[in-house]
Amino acid sequence: MDQSSFSLKFWGVRGSYPVAQADSLRYGGNTSCVELNAAGQRVIFDAGTGIIRLGKEILAKNKAPLVLHLMLSHTHHDHLLGFYFFEPLFDKRNLIYIFGPGSGRRSLNQTLKAAMDPTLFPVSLDAAPAKKLIRSLAGDESIEFREGARASTVVQTLRSKHTDRRKLTIRTHMSHAHPNGVMLYRAFYNGKSVVYASDVEEQHGGYPEIIEFVRGADVLIHDAQYLTAEYPRRKGWGHSTVERAAEVARKAAVKRLVLFHHEPTHDDRCIDRIGKLARRLFPASLVAAEGMILRL
Repeated sequence: MDQSSFSLKFWGVRGSYPVAQADSLRYGGNTSCVELNAAGQRVIFDAGTGIIRLGKEILAKNKAPLVLHLMLSHTHHDHLLGFYFFEPLFDKRNLIYIFGPGSGRRSLNQTLKAAMDPTLFPVSLDAAPAKKLIRSLAGDESIEFREGARASTVVQTLRSKHTDRRKLTIRTHMSHAHPNGVMLYRAFYNGKSVVYASDVEEQHGGYPEIIEFVRGADVLIHDAQYLTAEYPRRKGWGHSTVERAAEVARKAAVKRLVLFHHEPTHDDRCIDRIGKLARRLFPASLVAAEGMILRL
């Protein structure tokens, strides 16, 4: 892995549930999963069904032991559907850091154990042989990735706004713009930054704290699940319209907006129209598609 590179690859871009239809192949049908590579580290945002194929590619191109970092925005099923089938999880030589918010009174560890209860899935979390370091986040943390040997990479969670541009650092923001809350992540490296903001239901004008969190980002990956005509019947479900995502991008002066978490009933032609609408509102808009790679 190139130590100086900073790139993103989209493995799953759908929301709510995966789709497998001929009219949805161009943008893809897998649920949320984005891979970030920077400073020789691999960070994975969310474990929707897109992570299944990613796991297979990681094993095809790399030998164990592996050190991987999974950042969960929240633990709704569409963001965990692929976790159970993530092949690096089933090799005892691998080390996987898993970060994310808990759910109510449960820690993240307790939530993942409940999701992999033997009555729901045949392999329990404890039975998956990879070493797992699971850490609940509350928001306002700064996670620093230290460079070093693959097998001894250390991650620290610090209450600090300082970032060393030579190190990959991820800041967190906990938002209640989604039922039970959602974690936003901002990754910094070599003077560039990327924000992952899936499952955010923006209010009119945007939430000031979210606008400040994403301000000036080179790339903002933002939920844009609904068309304005669809939104009234889905208000409170935790997802944004294209217009509100573009409004936040404009107010925060980000360099590029990537529309994400596509509505599963929207086919390729509908998403084409959404992309055109977004570019009218915010010219530096892209529509996320499976396999898309962005280099910073």
